[in-house]
Amino acid sequence: MSSNSSLHLGSENDMFFSSSKRGIGKIRLFIFLLIAIVIGFIVGILVGKFAINDEQQNNEVVVSEEFQHILSDADPSISQQIIDAIDPARIEANLRYLSQIPHIAGRQADFDLVEMLKSRFIDNGLQVQITPYDVLLSYPSNETPNSVRLLDANGTVVYDAKHDESNISQYQDVVPPFNAYSPCRLVEGPLVYAGYGRVEDYIWLKQNNITVTGNIVIVKYGRIFRGDKVDLAAINGAIGIIIYSDPADFTGNFMGDSRVYPETWWMPPSGAQRGTIYIPNGDPLSPGYPANDYGYRFTEESAVPPLPKIPCHPIGYGAALNILKHLGGTAVPTPSDLSGGLNITYRTGPAFLETGMKIQLNVTTKNERAKVENVFGIIKGFVEPDRYVLFGNHRDAWIYGAIDPSSGTAVMMEVARVMGDLVKRGVWRPRRTIVFCSWGAEEYGLVGSTEWVEQYVSTLRERAVAYINVDLAIEGNDTLQALATPLMYNIIHDASKKVKNPNPAEIQAGRPTVYDTWLHFKPWNFTQGDKTVVPLINTPGSGSDYAPLLQQAGITTVDFRYSLDTKLYKMSSYPLYHTEYETFDLVKEQYDKDFEFHAAVARVGGEAIRVLADSLIIPFNVSNYAPGLELCRQSLDRDYGTLLRDNLGSETYDKLSKVIVGFREDVQEFETRQNNIDRKDPYALRELNDKIMLLEKAFLHPEGLPVRPLKKHVIFAENQHDTYAGTSFPGLLDLLFEIEKEPERWETVKQHFHVILTIIQTAGITLRDATSFMSETL
Repeated sequence: MSSNSSLHLGSENDMFFSSSKRGIGKIRLFIFLLIAIVIGFIVGILVGKFAINDEQQNNEVVVSEEFQHILSDADPSISQQIIDAIDPARIEANLRYLSQIPHIAGRQADFDLVEMLKSRFIDNGLQVQITPYDVLLSYPSNETPNSVRLLDANGTVVYDAKHDESNISQYQDVVPPFNAYSPCRLVEGPLVYAGYGRVEDYIWLKQNNITVTGNIVIVKYGRIFRGDKVDLAAINGAIGIIIYSDPADFTGNFMGDSRVYPETWWMPPSGAQRGTIYIPNGDPLSPGYPANDYGYRFTEESAVPPLPKIPCHPIGYGAALNILKHLGGTAVPTPSDLSGGLNITYRTGPAFLETGMKIQLNVTTKNERAKVENVFGIIKGFVEPDRYVLFGNHRDAWIYGAIDPSSGTAVMMEVARVMGDLVKRGVWRPRRTIVFCSWGAEEYGLVGSTEWVEQYVSTLRERAVAYINVDLAIEGNDTLQALATPLMYNIIHDASKKVKNPNPAEIQAGRPTVYDTWLHFKPWNFTQGDKTVVPLINTPGSGSDYAPLLQQAGITTVDFRYSLDTKLYKMSSYPLYHTEYETFDLVKEQYDKDFEFHAAVARVGGEAIRVLADSLIIPFNVSNYAPGLELCRQSLDRDYGTLLRDNLGSETYDKLSKVIVGFREDVQEFETRQNNIDRKDPYALRELNDKIMLLEKAFLHPEGLPVRPLKKHVIFAENQHDTYAGTSFPGLLDLLFEIEKEPERWETVKQHFHVILTIIQTAGITLRDATSFMSETL
């Protein structure tokens, strides 16, 4: 009952309120609605005032004062502060320390430098990381030196080439001349002189009925990478190879200067150039993957690509004279590339003037597993810490390495000091992260940098903005020299305009900056659309650590140094390259007494780093890639245009021009959007910068080049037959080389040509609007 009574009372109350108070309820409802409308109006005004800018502000996104630094552009005063703080005396002190003892890779002296750099980076306020790898290196025997001997018919030694240089320092750890990764083998036989050991030299020998098969060859250093000389000798049937530095290439005889080191920088008769003869990059036993505890390793016998097949040893031109003066056979044309600067008649062999003479080449070099280390100094960016600007140089040297690489290391250390000091004092911190990279075992084939890229390639493809490489700071003191991909052209040009000329004579001649002298020595009509010229920038090959970063991670790159006047000095390298004579005293006395040229390189590099790490918008000139592609197309057309038209058909071949035009149109539309971007919108800025950063990476082909799958960049790579030299459309050039001998290759040429067309199109598409990127035509 209680329950029923309660229900009854409740219903009476409900009825009461619905009848006697209905009028009051309507009034209250009206008042409530009126109050709600007023409140809504007030809230609307507040939202309009504080959340939406008026039309006069063009609907720009409002960012609170707390986060205004996200949208701040670089402080231009930092540029001059960095330039002014670079100290030539500190660079000199760095170089003196770095080059005081030999420090070949994988030995204690190199590990000591790792610890020194770690300590310096920490002192400069940088975060430090070290990455170790377990790789295959190569060293000469301590018990039985490598030897090159001339024997008579009875096997008596007529001449025994010195197995070392002068050992001027008497240091125990001076490594005698050798070529890394040469097979350990003794061979004997007749000798064939093959000029520079290039493809064209072997063609000439064949045309003149000179047999290479079964013989030892002797060739001159220069023109192409030494490893390619060994490979071509083996392909042509040689059982061994000797490489020497000819006086025509490494002395001043051509200009009437008979002096040699230590009087000057020219090569003495005993000088012999060390160096690797392994052509690929990285650890030979773990290609494509990092050489750590988790990777698969080939054996030396099963390695792919293979290790060198025939023994090789370097000698000086003094030793070469004592061998070649006995050689008979056909006299080579004079003057020509086949002849040289020795006071003899250059003859081809294979026979000697004395019947029964032969060469004995005994290489005792051994390969061994060793640890190598990279060391990094890091300045963390305060806005975009996940975007990296890299500045690098290798650390290891065959002996003292005062030029290669320590001049570059000394410069890198000074730039790191200056930038670290600005950060420590609270004057500046870059927008993006700066990473200073000291690579290990570069001399063995870019080992440290390659292993690092193989380990972190996924991260680097997504985050790395650019890589600036200073393999060595100076190899001359005439002009700056650079090689780069097109996105970096304006970066290095603009940086060099800000740096005072280190040469007083050039300033007096009306060329006050580094840029002015560079333009004077190397003018270049890059765009070809007008008469404007800029300083020449060459195509990157594979001569230093920039190669794996570009080829595998697609990181935009530049390598630069102070160099020689190439019109005056016709040399492949500076004369004392990779010899015992490359000392601190050589640099101080012959190249850069006050270290002002080193300082100029540091200032150019420091400014390039700053602008890339600190600019609100990554300052690559995207429009440079279109004329860059057109130059590549013109070069291809000059050399192979007729051949390609005949075999691909004009309609197919002309598509290359069309896709380059289409790429240029995509660039133009992109730059229009870039010029109109809302610089107060952090999301729009991030999208824009990602497009700029990822453009270079769009030119990578996942499967690599047809003949060289570890090379991924379809526009730029080294020449297949000269690792030092850069080429454009390298995959095509690989396939077209002597294609008349293998006409079945044409189907692969057609496939790769269409790969190039697709990748250029794809690169342009990456620049399009985020939601309007698709084409509606075939």
